[in-house]
Amino acid sequence: MKRILQHLCVLAALLPITPTYSAETGSPILFGIEPPCAQAGTRQEVVLRGVRLSDIEEVMCRNTGVRVQRIGEKKIIPSSAKTPEKDEVSVELEFAADLPVGNVALHVRTRTGISNPRTLHVNRLPIVAETPATAKRETAQLIPMDRTVWGHIMGSETDWYAVDLAQGQRCSLEVLAYRISPTDLDAVLQVWAPDGSLLHEKDTSQLYYHDPALSFVAPQAGRYTLALRDSLNGSHQNDARYGMGSECLYVMHVGDYPQVTSVFPLGGTTGQALEVEMEGDVRGVIRQTLKLPALPTFNFSPLGRQNGSWVFDRPDTVLPRDDKGAGTGPVFMMVSSQPSLREVLEHHTRDAAQVLSEPPFAIEGRIEKVAEEDWYRFRLPKDKSWRVDVFARRLRSPLDSKLTVFLADKSVAPLENDDRSPYDMDSTLIVKGTGEEVHVRVTDTRGQGGTDFGYRLVVEEALPQVNLTTASVEVMTLLPLFKTGHSISVPRGGYGLLLLEKQGDATLPPEPLDIRLTGLPPGVKADVAKLPVASGYYPVVLSAESDAALSGSFAKPAGKAPGHDGTEVPFEQRLGMVYSHPAYTAWHTERFSSVPVAVVEKLPYAIKVAANSQTVEAGKKVALTLTVTRSPNSPPQALTAMFPTLPPGVVHGRVEIPGDASEVSFELEIPGTCPPGEWPLAVVVCDSDAAHLRKEGWPYYQYAAVQGHHWTCAPLTYLRILPVAKL
Repeated sequence: MKRILQHLCVLAALLPITPTYSAETGSPILFGIEPPCAQAGTRQEVVLRGVRLSDIEEVMCRNTGVRVQRIGEKKIIPSSAKTPEKDEVSVELEFAADLPVGNVALHVRTRTGISNPRTLHVNRLPIVAETPATAKRETAQLIPMDRTVWGHIMGSETDWYAVDLAQGQRCSLEVLAYRISPTDLDAVLQVWAPDGSLLHEKDTSQLYYHDPALSFVAPQAGRYTLALRDSLNGSHQNDARYGMGSECLYVMHVGDYPQVTSVFPLGGTTGQALEVEMEGDVRGVIRQTLKLPALPTFNFSPLGRQNGSWVFDRPDTVLPRDDKGAGTGPVFMMVSSQPSLREVLEHHTRDAAQVLSEPPFAIEGRIEKVAEEDWYRFRLPKDKSWRVDVFARRLRSPLDSKLTVFLADKSVAPLENDDRSPYDMDSTLIVKGTGEEVHVRVTDTRGQGGTDFGYRLVVEEALPQVNLTTASVEVMTLLPLFKTGHSISVPRGGYGLLLLEKQGDATLPPEPLDIRLTGLPPGVKADVAKLPVASGYYPVVLSAESDAALSGSFAKPAGKAPGHDGTEVPFEQRLGMVYSHPAYTAWHTERFSSVPVAVVEKLPYAIKVAANSQTVEAGKKVALTLTVTRSPNSPPQALTAMFPTLPPGVVHGRVEIPGDASEVSFELEIPGTCPPGEWPLAVVVCDSDAAHLRKEGWPYYQYAAVQGHHWTCAPLTYLRILPVAKL
């Protein structure tokens, strides 16, 4: 097997499989991994469960600390009244001893596709699986201290565990449910004392939201009972849509380790050594000195920081440590390039406002008392716009901030912000500098306070905010929930579309970005669309040689920003790993800096698009033809074409291509407002009819009926748009 490019943790398993393009082949879907956890420094057998995994060739991972040692037995799980047929594949993984605590994402590459990512949690404790003893309180499964146990919650059941403690011994517990994909489990954790009394009950935590965590000191020696259940008795569990039946996976850490709830300060300057205090552990405050990362925490581009980072974005993490060792759950920190300053003791009135030098800077503060106000004053240099930003909830502080800026001109009403967005309780204001002094007040909206109500007040120039990500090319049916265009399959001798989206300031840079890709599989080339003016979307058509090796890699897109010294605009995927109510929201996301790309078997069809006239005047129509080339002896297959990128202002729906048709014609209407120039046309095609693609019922996981498992695209073609003729 040909060695995959760097950044892959891959084992090739060449299988003597001749692909047949049916419901059993095509884009594989990875539902889950069992067990969903692993111990660093060990080898472990895991089971990958999904559909269309039978022609598996590789398991791919971005983290070089995970190696696939063996791809083992493949099984088929027969269908039942509630769940269709699924595939299982056993894989032996090796985890490096220095692997950081946290999630690692795996992809399955088959001969005919590449799967969505699913995550596996890595920690330092030995792994224990639940047993049938968890079914009843009387037979609660006994867990040794300093272990990680994993299991399932099915509907309204409760899982029971027991742990033996000496009097005065610390016991820390942390549950991972929403952080384990694809679980939708709102866990409740209870601790019962040896005398049968309820000692603790927790269903949330400050650091991990709906995943509970707690720590206690045993008041007496004996056996303590732990109960774990779903807060809504399974009424909202969505694992059935992931092919997991009604089971919801969870992981629980049990041991004598530090379990904190907050850290202060919440951040510092890149690269510096920072002494922090961590509170919440039952043994008292933990003091640690940290070496902060050299790169900023949140997604900064050379054009400025990306706006709109929402509440589930992950900042940097640090594990608390004491004489017993490291904890299992992290606290969250922010690192930025501005000088970091501490608040002074008394600055709780406008007259006593803390005097600061000109920005940029970051203030480390906290609202320690009920109804407390923190005041600052500083001069904002004129002719520039400044962003005044409170980071609190994004760093897991309980502070619900309200930010007020009082301008020097007292005839102008103060500027005030409570929530940055409907989904983000932090506060942000953009202030035009006048060269005069402003007063800034930070409070808690509810009038609450405490030593854990920390915040970072960051004041910096409000620069343009731009980054790149991947955009969806499919409709809201089966595939988008797992793929949404984020895993790209390129058939031998054919094409695949990578659709990049520019996020942030829509007007900057004023020129099109220069898109580059590195790390593509051998035999794959990229044709990046050339745009006449700046756009929000950049189609990239990937082509594979007819004899390219079946392989995969993690490609890294990036953009160059003309007019800004050619500096790089970064790329980042944010993929929802767990979806739940309300409105089918992503309750847990993972962030990736690369795109998985795979060379797969040749498809039995290919498509091209051509315009009857390559030149069209804005305000008029142009006729186009889709031409399908089918392999000899291939069965008639209906196809559906979609148009993810068209000239600005042009709109067109799906085009259905019957199984016995070799071409279809249609028209595009070019609006008079379309900017002149040569605009690319990107066309994607799947082997399904539009009726299946329109299937948007609940649940979405009707994968037994939904078709469209193979996706390809046409080579790029261009339309030359002329300006509207003058009368």
